[in-house]
Amino acid sequence: MRPSLIFTTLLLAALACGGTANAEGPRWTPLTGLLAPSGTPDAATGVPTETSSTDAPTPPKAAEAVSGVGPAAPLTLKVTPGRAPTDGSPQASLGVKAVTVDADLAGALDLGAVRGALVTETGAAAAGGAGLIAGDIIVAVDGRAVAGSDAVTEALRDLAPGRETSVTVRRVSAGARDLERLLVARAGAGNVGAAASLGRFYAQGHVFGEKAPGKAASFALQAAEGGHLASMTRYALFAKDGIGIPKDEALAARWFRKAADGGQDAAMTNLGTLYEGGRGVTQDYAEAARWYRAAVDKGHVFAMHRLALLYEAGRGVKQDDGEAVRLLQAASDKGLSEATSWLADKYEQGRGVPKNEEEAFRLNARVADEVRRAAELGNAVATFNLGILYRAGKGVAKSDTEAASWIVKSLKLGDTYLVSELMRNPNVLSEADRKWVQEVLRDAGAYTGPIDGAFTPEVRTAMEQLGRKV
Repeated sequence: MRPSLIFTTLLLAALACGGTANAEGPRWTPLTGLLAPSGTPDAATGVPTETSSTDAPTPPKAAEAVSGVGPAAPLTLKVTPGRAPTDGSPQASLGVKAVTVDADLAGALDLGAVRGALVTETGAAAAGGAGLIAGDIIVAVDGRAVAGSDAVTEALRDLAPGRETSVTVRRVSAGARDLERLLVARAGAGNVGAAASLGRFYAQGHVFGEKAPGKAASFALQAAEGGHLASMTRYALFAKDGIGIPKDEALAARWFRKAADGGQDAAMTNLGTLYEGGRGVTQDYAEAARWYRAAVDKGHVFAMHRLALLYEAGRGVKQDDGEAVRLLQAASDKGLSEATSWLADKYEQGRGVPKNEEEAFRLNARVADEVRRAAELGNAVATFNLGILYRAGKGVAKSDTEAASWIVKSLKLGDTYLVSELMRNPNVLSEADRKWVQEVLRDAGAYTGPIDGAFTPEVRTAMEQLGRKV
């Protein structure tokens, strides 16, 4: 799997809607991280990349003149890369986190055709010694042009740690706060790309510090009202989950539909989940399947997974294990570990494919490896899922001790989506597992209530308390 320079945490929306009517035996049903405007999952994390595979960003409106912006002259810095372990072997590291410069940000900063990787965080000696600052746009490493964060990773792969090299940047600001002021001014002048970028950065905690959901929602709405499809989807996610704004699933459905009508694949999938669950709209499995199919036709991997589960259960479509397997295989081939897990169950049960326990074991081991990689990069949902895999013994040696360690670690990350999804959809876990989670919370000193499998407000408080512990 390709290592990633950073792990881009998306604002997540739930896909886990419980088991299916035809499932045989116990099943690991992972919490699923979705669906900010997204494309193919990142190969190192299994999480969709930020830019939609179908959304050509709305061209930003011309902004009024704001000082300090423009395609600054290239600045070449000398840097001695440090050493970072990747896939078990050392690799050169600049000691920074970065995200790819997309069309929105390029338009907001008057970069023209210039692309690269925006430095979102520095701190390591290599970065500081070289003079790299947050807000720099890396355009070349060792004389090799880079078009984004993945390209930076690939360029570093060929370099030896400790050997001095060159890093070429475009310095468009004097640091993170200056870049923030710059983008806010541009957004205020009507630049849709600036508003969309601010919505994304505040949502993900990039560049400007901690996540700021309220600010993220405000700028996402501004960009959405300016016709930016991805921001329509992002704002709908805020409304759906009550992040940064009051929870309003009907409002979410309206914005998802607007973006879906514009061809945004992530919006189609999210709209499908609302119809499947009857949230903000009247429950309608056939309508859910229709929107999933539309997104599948655009190559959206989460839609492949969700449509497969409808075919497995015969909801909204004629029951068809063969079609379910085909869709699960397609999503698995694109790196979606949730689909790989369900595909493993198909092989284990011999449903839609010939029974093959060796293939099921291989697929489960692959899922565990993918989930572990994302967990080690700090993804709270993946960290929780890894704990459940240890609890179930899926792809790893069964161990309640190891499972409890990962569950506690996931909650200590303080991810509000993780807690909200567990409370909204507790049946993603069996009753026995819910009781076990209560025991884990009790043993961590956060819970004193009954061990009855009921995820009450007291359980939520315990989960949130762990997130506040340093």
